[in-house]
Amino acid sequence: MGLFTYRFVEGLTAAEKLARRQALDNYGLAAQLSDLLPVVLILLYRLTRWVVRERAEGSGGGEYAAVPSSAVMKRRREEGVRSWGARRRRMQWWLGEDVVVRGHVYGQRDEWIVGTVWFLWLVLLSVMDTGEDYLHLTKRFGIVAVSQYPLQYLLALKSLNPFSYLLKSSHEQINRWHRVCARVTTCLLFIHGTLYLNFYLQNNRLHRLGVPIVLAGVIAFVSLNLILTTALRPIRRLSYRLFFLTHLTLATAIPLLILFHAPPARTFMLQTLLAFFVDLISRKLDTVTAHASVESIPGTNLIKLTATIPHVKTNRFRTSPGCHIYLSIPAAARAAFADPTSISHLLFEFLFNPFTVAGVSDTESDLTLIARHSGGPMTSALGHYAVLAKSNNPRFFGSGSVIPSGRNEGKVPVNIEGPYGSAGYFSSWFSGFDRILLVAGGVGATFAVPVYKSILTENPDARVRLVWSVRTAGEATWALLGDEGLVGDEGVEVYVTGQMGGGGVWQQGEQSEGGEGSGAEGTEMSRMFRRRSGSLGGRSQSATGGRFTSLHNRQRPDLRRVVDEVFGHGLEEKVAVVVCGPEEMARELREYVGVWVRKGRMVWWHKEGFGF
Repeated sequence: MGLFTYRFVEGLTAAEKLARRQALDNYGLAAQLSDLLPVVLILLYRLTRWVVRERAEGSGGGEYAAVPSSAVMKRRREEGVRSWGARRRRMQWWLGEDVVVRGHVYGQRDEWIVGTVWFLWLVLLSVMDTGEDYLHLTKRFGIVAVSQYPLQYLLALKSLNPFSYLLKSSHEQINRWHRVCARVTTCLLFIHGTLYLNFYLQNNRLHRLGVPIVLAGVIAFVSLNLILTTALRPIRRLSYRLFFLTHLTLATAIPLLILFHAPPARTFMLQTLLAFFVDLISRKLDTVTAHASVESIPGTNLIKLTATIPHVKTNRFRTSPGCHIYLSIPAAARAAFADPTSISHLLFEFLFNPFTVAGVSDTESDLTLIARHSGGPMTSALGHYAVLAKSNNPRFFGSGSVIPSGRNEGKVPVNIEGPYGSAGYFSSWFSGFDRILLVAGGVGATFAVPVYKSILTENPDARVRLVWSVRTAGEATWALLGDEGLVGDEGVEVYVTGQMGGGGVWQQGEQSEGGEGSGAEGTEMSRMFRRRSGSLGGRSQSATGGRFTSLHNRQRPDLRRVVDEVFGHGLEEKVAVVVCGPEEMARELREYVGVWVRKGRMVWWHKEGFGF
């Protein structure tokens, strides 16, 4: 006897087996075609909103423009809080909240709701018209699960992601639905495997697990769970290399294993492999080898990398402020820190780390990257380059490497792939907002600072505010000092949360050689801290109303106060809030912004990060 009302049907005729095979194929195809339904619904929703907005604007040309303090505007504000639009915005905000259990974040509410609905839909397709045939039910769960693999891989693509183009969204926003799809698929395959194991147990066929065709399915399922395990946030933080290598190797192996395990799934697996390798080739073609100078920022664990890229690619970075790239180190540059015959040298072939582009030169084809030395293999290698460059070591490039002379002398070759990220859509997004708040923590400013500069370049009169929190003063030198530095900018507030050392210099624990104030940049930063009156970057403090600006904030930023100040200028204003920094900072900021969303305010929220 099988599970519930199902039973093990024996002695099927050839016609009955063919009918079962056709039913399995048809429902597998139906499950795959249903993947397009959410995209169609989203596009129809956006089209409807656009039509309604166009008609409203066309019919409102002669509408009376009320004075902000008038009774008409007061009535509109009161009605706006209770309007359907305000309710929709509150619902969208609620759906975007994180699901936190014992201090750990497990996705967002919309991911859980959509994932649950999608799982139940696929379960329905798995049980429909299976009758009492236990093996039909078992096979149906398998075929429906693997039918989702092309979608799962398409959602993860970086270069040729069709959903990014259709929905005008970034890879990071689309990638979270890749995670949802992966979990749904794993649950279906778990049911498929459990039903088959129950079949083997009740029919004394456990020996079948050693048969190659069955063993391939077992290995594929174990590999899938290994991918999900190494993708957990604590594991990724512990070893990004382990996560990346596991993902890359097993994502290639699993479709091949399923091809051998279940020949009827051949179509789905070939589609999956095609999407995977086409995107891989596209990314390879989009990768350029640049020559970079590497230096450490005095008194910090930050590394500054300035890379010269081909002119033909520079404009793509200039039009995408706040974008990120994937950095890898070619074999020619590894001899300086790794034996060419060692395993670590080989592992760098599969190591690509994301870094935000902190700046693009207006006159040269140079990109600036700021990386925090976290102890990982990539930042350790960059730190090693910085030490060798500082000491003018002749083995800077390693023995046997040939580096062009002239402009590239004293530089290390690196591979750069990109640009990626949401920044390509920011120009159109920010144009409709009355106020923009950018909040950054630490190296999160590598995203916020370029976006801030881009907004002011496009619209010098934009009411934009940048709040940046750093642990030590030296961490802010790359953005505040220099010809294009932000010192004296009224819209910029930098908060240093470290402890103050002697001589007015801020410190955080043990400092590296030379201390926080070492070097020309450290000296200038120290002077700025002690400068309590007079001019600041050409402006007097009286011009700022006595308010501390730039590096004069010696405390943790009061995000509640900042948010209330931004939203306190008018209920009709549309506000954009962008944050890039620690999870705790983003969560706290979202809590304070949510208060205004629940009051009916129009808010666009974006959290930038590399959560996956």
